Amino acid sequence: MRRFLISLLAFVLFFSVTAPHVYASGMWVSPYNGDYDTAYTAHASGFVPGERVDTWVNKPYQWRVGQGQYTADASGAIEFEFRPDVTWGTGGFFASAQGLSSGREYTASFSIGGGTYPLAPCACRTTFLGSPGGTAVNYNAQGYGSSEIVVVYMTDPSAQIHRLPNAQADPWGNLAFPLYLSQDSLYGPYLFTARGLVTGRESYNTLTFWGGIQNHRSSNPISFATPVFELHAGGFTPQENVVIQLRYLAHATKTLATIKAGDDGTIHYSYIVPPGSEFGTYTLQAVNGANQVVASASFRWDGVVTPNQ
Repeated sequence: MRRFLISLLAFVLFFSVTAPHVYASGMWVSPYNGDYDTAYTAHASGFVPGERVDTWVNKPYQWRVGQGQYTADASGAIEFEFRPDVTWGTGGFFASAQGLSSGREYTASFSIGGGTYPLAPCACRTTFLGSPGGTAVNYNAQGYGSSEIVVVYMTDPSAQIHRLPNAQADPWGNLAFPLYLSQDSLYGPYLFTARGLVTGRESYNTLTFWGGIQNHRSSNPISFATPVFELHAGGFTPQENVVIQLRYLAHATKTLATIKAGDDGTIHYSYIVPPGSEFGTYTLQAVNGANQVVASASFRWDGVVTPNQ
């Protein structure tokens, strides 16, 4: 009996050491809240060890973007990372993973621009044609929903249709994004079409290229400029974190973003005035690492932005 108990104990110890850890089935995303260019990590478990797992991220009722396939490890788990950009918009999103052999599927929610994460300006720039070193023109249109995601298509000179990266209207429904043509591009014509995913609003622009860009036909260029407050200042320590705040006399000071000063100690920040903002005087201010207000700029908003002298 004693020999049996010793053998049983040895078996249990061996199994405990050698057997892979099995995680509870499910999925989660960390961090739960973030900003543009935040590195999100999705974790999922409950798959068959060694099976291929398909992954994607989606915004409900709008779009879905594949994140590739991964192989579940010995515990039946996978992990993948993704970074959103400004074309994703804000709000609630979902990350999903599905085992290709088991059919098991798990989903986890996360958000962009929620919680305590005010949205900072996106430093990204999408190259549609050629490179930023080529000739550039902005696509401009209006009439979209506030911050609406817009799908963009291009018909090239050979009549081939290409899906371009999504764009996003600003809070006022204006749409603007850059198009680049390199010097060896065909002369055209190029037809660009942009359709809102919520409103169905569709705009277009046709252009040709002869060393420069000529607009030939445009559906609806912007007639009302997006109102913005701008703050340009120097005197910061190179690469230090600078907190941008918005101050309005009738309300508490609001933190908008944390940005880094440039190598020359300067900052440049633009704040889009949200539709429906109360009329009055607003102040943008920049606070350094020592919690000192180093620079500020005051504006009057009454339907038009007027800098105060």
